[in-house]
This record gives sequence, structure tokens and C-alpha cells, in this order.
Amino acid sequence: MTRRAILLTGLKAAVSLGLLGVILAGLDLGALWARLDGDVALAGLAALALLQVQALGAAARWRLVLSAHDRRLPLRTAWRNTLLGLFGNQAMPSTIGGDALRLWNGWRLGLPLGLATRTLVVDRVFSFLGLILLCVAGLPVLWTQAEDPLVARGLLALVLGGLGCLLILLGLRLLPNAIARRKAAAPLVALSDSAWRVLSHRRVMPPVLGLMLLPHLIDITVVWLYCLALGTAAPWWMIALVFPPAILTAAVPVSIAGWGLREGALVLGFGIVGLPAETALACSLLYGVSAVVTGLFGGAVWSLGDPDGLAALGKARREAARLSDQDDTRP
Repeated sequence: MTRRAILLTGLKAAVSLGLLGVILAGLDLGALWARLDGDVALAGLAALALLQVQALGAAARWRLVLSAHDRRLPLRTAWRNTLLGLFGNQAMPSTIGGDALRLWNGWRLGLPLGLATRTLVVDRVFSFLGLILLCVAGLPVLWTQAEDPLVARGLLALVLGGLGCLLILLGLRLLPNAIARRKAAAPLVALSDSAWRVLSHRRVMPPVLGLMLLPHLIDITVVWLYCLALGTAAPWWMIALVFPPAILTAAVPVSIAGWGLREGALVLGFGIVGLPAETALACSLLYGVSAVVTGLFGGAVWSLGDPDGLAALGKARREAARLSDQDDTRP
């Protein structure tokens, strides 16, 4: 790992720890600890099962994106690739994240590096679009209930920023040929073409639309189950209002796997709809722990199915780092 990468990881860790410290300082940790009981354990088991369904849905969505590019991949293979990505994102936080591991594994499975990159990015784009749509659906309610207008304006800025990025991506296909053929623009135009290829595919697009919402609906359900287990009888729709914006906030790449940002945003969101801050913090931490356990499980499943066994995880990280370094040194 380069000095720059170490510094960047250290800064992200400092942001996560600092934000968590500020949040924890203002809450009754004793009361929070007392609420962790058998009901929470049962909710945790249900959460782990749901997060596996989420992984299968993500694998199915990537398979559909690949099929729009005339590539076929068995569901089991796509699922193992998704689990490797979860391991990279949650259980091995570093500058070599889950997407780099999935890219390396896709290349290892025989996919051309460019195609693997484009399809993984397009898959991420559709998942991000599903998150944005849920945020847009809840924005009018949060706008009217938020006492501080800066909160509502901040969420609106995040949503509009996300929509703007998506529109720019789709619009790159319309660039004049003289610009589109330039070395710097060609990969971005190819990415835009890949996105349109999925959008225009009659067989692929309908299930992709459903699967781009599925992971976020599962996340909402996981947090709702933890909320109920902690003794806060909030309706599902209320969690659906506040958790997608928290995930959108956590996507800002300034912390380790969104830790700290997600907790702060959820405490703020729970406050807007009249739910306890302690419950928000506990739900977010429990959700994060569930994601880490899912990542560890994913790494184990992927490695045990590899001829190199657990040693394959170390090999995957080194090879993914090498591919990323090669990509960074390209002119």
C-alpha cells in the first residue's frame, strides 16, 4: 500500500471515529446497552438471512446486466463474486474495496477487463438509481417535518447531485464523435453505451428495475426489525423515510465503509420523525455489524470454493491492488 493510500485510509478512519465519538457522547449508553437482549439476537439472525437474499438479488442483477452484453454467467458464480465484493467492502476496509476485488474476479472468470469494469459500474449505477428513487419518494414528507430547513436542503442537494451524475452518465452517449473518440472520453462514452444497452433491452430492463429496489427495501426491513427488537414500535414506512437518506449520506467517500456518517444521518432522521436517538444509533450499529458478518461469511464462502482455500483472499487483494495500480498509471 502506498503512502498516499495509507494516509487516505487513516483520514477516513479518523472521520469515522470522530463522528461516532461525537454521537456517542450525547447519548445514554447504559440505557442503550440494557436494551440488547434475546429479541435483538433473533432480529440479528433474521437480518443475516435477509442480507443473503440481498446478495442473491445483487448477483441476479449483475447477471442481467451481463446478459444485455451477450455474456452468460451462472447464478452461483455471480453470487460468489458478489460475496467477494461484500467481504472487500465491509470486512476488509481499505482503498482496495469490494469493487476492485469483483473486477479482478470477473477478469479471472474470463471476462474482458473493460467489459467487467463497465458491467460492474452499470450494475452499481442501477442500484444507486433505486436508492435515489426511494429518497425522492420520501423527500416531500421529510421536507415538511424537518424543523431545520438546512436538513431538508442538504438532503435535496444530495438527491439532486445524485440525479445529476446519473443524467450526465446517460448523456455522454450523445457527445459528438470528435469528442467521444478522444482517449480520455472514450471509456466514459463506452460506459454510457453500456447503461443504455441495459435500458433498451426489453427482456433485461423490467427485472433490473425490480432488483435495483430490492437491496434497499431489504436494508429498510433489517433496520425496522432491529427497531422493533429494541422496543420502538415504529411502522415500516417510517423507517423507509429515513434510512435511504442515511445510506445515501454514507455513500459520500470520506469515512470507512460509511461508519459515522450513517449513524449521524440516521440519528438526525429518527429525530425528524419523532423516534429516539438511542434507537437510531443502536439500529445503525447493529446494521453495520450485520453487514460486517455478512462480509466475513462472503469471504469464507468465496475462498472455500477456490482451489487456494483461505489463501485465495490474500491473493485476491494483492491482484486487485495490482490491477488498480495499473489503472492509475494509465495516461
